[in-house]
Order: sequence, then C-alpha cells, then structure tokens
Amino acid sequence: MWRKVCNFVFLFFFIAVTSAKPNVLIFLVDDLGIADLGCFGNDTIKTPNIDRLAEEGARLRHDVTPDSICTPNRAAFLTGRYPIRSGLASDQNQIRVFIFTAAYGGLPQNETTFAEIASTAGYRTGMIGKWHLGLHSSSNSDFHFHPLKQGFQYFYGLPLTNLRDCEPGDFVVELIIPGLRPINILIVATIVGVTLHICYLNSLLSKSAFIFLLTIIVLIAFVLSATLTMFAGFNCFVMKNYDVIEQPTVLENLTMRFTDEAVNFIRTNKDNPFLLFMSFAKVHTALFNTQPFANHSIHGRYGDNVEEMDWSVGQIMAAVEKLSLKENTFVYFTSDNGPHLEEIARSGEYHAGWKGIYKGGKILHNVDPCWEMPVLTR
Repeated sequence: MWRKVCNFVFLFFFIAVTSAKPNVLIFLVDDLGIADLGCFGNDTIKTPNIDRLAEEGARLRHDVTPDSICTPNRAAFLTGRYPIRSGLASDQNQIRVFIFTAAYGGLPQNETTFAEIASTAGYRTGMIGKWHLGLHSSSNSDFHFHPLKQGFQYFYGLPLTNLRDCEPGDFVVELIIPGLRPINILIVATIVGVTLHICYLNSLLSKSAFIFLLTIIVLIAFVLSATLTMFAGFNCFVMKNYDVIEQPTVLENLTMRFTDEAVNFIRTNKDNPFLLFMSFAKVHTALFNTQPFANHSIHGRYGDNVEEMDWSVGQIMAAVEKLSLKENTFVYFTSDNGPHLEEIARSGEYHAGWKGIYKGGKILHNVDPCWEMPVLTR
C-alpha cells in the first residue's frame, strides 16, 4: 500500500507541474493504533479534529506497511519502494532501527523521495518532527542523510527519534537488562571492589592482580554509568536545518513547538505551493504532554498523548482554513506502523495503543496489527 500511495503522490506532483498546484499536507504519527481514533470506532479517546478529516474526506480501511517498525517503514513511505531496496531492512532478530544519532548510515541519496519530486515541481518543502532515517555517512559533520539532502528545504525536529531515555530517569536498556541503572552499577562495583580488597588482605590476590582487577571494575562501572547518564544528551536533541538548537530535548512542550513551526511554515509559504511533512514524535514512548493535556484522558498518559496530537492536527488545519487554503490543500493522515503492544512502563502502566481486531505486535514482527494503520485523506 505504501508503494501505491507514493506512486499516487508522484503522479500528483507530475500533474501539478503543468496545472494549478495544490498544497500537500502530510501527517505521520508514530506507533498509532488503528483503533485509537474516534473515526475508526474509539468512543473513549477524543479525537474531534482527526474525525473531522474523516468526515470531510475518506477513510482507507486496508492500508499496510512493509515492516512493523519505524526506520524501514519511513524509508518506504518517502520513496514508495520496499525498504530492503534502500538497505534499511534487516532480520527480525537484529536491531532494525537507528538507536544512535552518531551511527553511520541512512536513506541513500540515490533514492527518490516525494519531497524531491515536489521540490522539482516548484513546491516549497518542509519537514517538522521525527526523521529517524540516518544523519551521517562517514564523519560526524557530513550530514549525508539529513532531510535537507533528501528534498526538504526546511527541517525542524529530531534527527533520531523519541526514546524512553529522553525522559529523565528512564533507561530503555532496562527493558533488555532489568535493573541496569547507574546507582545499581555503583552498588555492584562497590561490592566487587570490597570483595577484591578482602581477598588481597587475606593474601588470596597479589598486589598487582588486585590493582589490575580493581582498575577493570572501575573502568567498566564508569563506562556503563556514563553511557546511561549521557545517553539522552548524545541522542535526544532538536535541530533546525543543520544546527542543533536544543540538547538534550525538553519533551514537555515539544508538540506545541512542532505545531508552531508547522503553522509558521504554512503562513510563510501561503502564496506558494507547499508540501509540509508533519512527522509527530507522538505517540512513541517516552510519553509526554504539555500541562493542559496531562491527566486529560481516561486512558492515562497514552490517551493524553493521542488527544494532544489531535489538538495539534486541529491547530494546523485551523491555520490552513484561516489562510483560505483549505480548498486547495490535499491532506493525508496516517501512522508509520501500528501500536507497540509490548510497551509497559516501569510503573506497570500500559503505554501503547489499541490493536482493534488484529493480533501480534511491534517487536514480534507479526503482520497484525503493526502492519495495519489508520489512514485518512481529504
């Protein structure tokens, strides 16, 4: 389905070269469940702005992705090609997304994105939000895979993604190794160090062996603790074009800032045909909200996030209407994949969407429901 959609978008821009050029507004949500929206049957999470898009447009009832996780799906979404053709697919037993901003690799420049097609057709192109398709190729400053090298003329957002590590005090590595936190590392290192010292005092270790082993323990503890403590600083930051403007990312008002950037982009380009790719960091964990949306939903933090995302859609669409651009703007709304069913917070709260009638999950790599997403066009 991604391929059909992208072929449609390419045809759309081809026609636009020789006729009146409509604006294009694409909303891409992260890990949204197909049953999380009112227009797809949910009557407990309030999504009036997205529901309005459905009322004025069409719901696509069977739309699937080529994978169950972010990076390969986003490559397919931008290019209309299977992600394996761009080298962004891997075996399900391997890490299938970028988890470090400094990692080399990304969406190859020889792939043609819909942003490049739009730019060639005379459109102003902008991307707000999550990229997650690589940044550098062979050095930490070449920006070989940056959005501005893939057809977008303006970028404001996250070069990587939103991670649980971006929320102070949370560490995604604990999902793999429970209890791996800096304080626990310090406790274990202290116990091992004391044990080595006792062995040395009782002549069970030579002085040189004691110093060597103690040095190794201290180094391991330091590297692990520093990595966990500074992970957010390494990977959670906001860029404006090629400049880092915030590091680490302040999550609380991030959606509001993304929304303001999107509205400003539309206002700036109201007299020109534009393509705006609004790529939400929501509703991927870490879940975060501005204050008006905290404790707003009966579904906890996840519901709060869906409802704030809906608010953002409403603000952007209101700007389109206020500028009298509604009748000349094509709107496409979808998710990169389905909900992360396995996502449980340390508190035990469920931090994922609803799968509807489908089965499976994001990590399990099953076809349902993470390959089935809600899609709207207007």
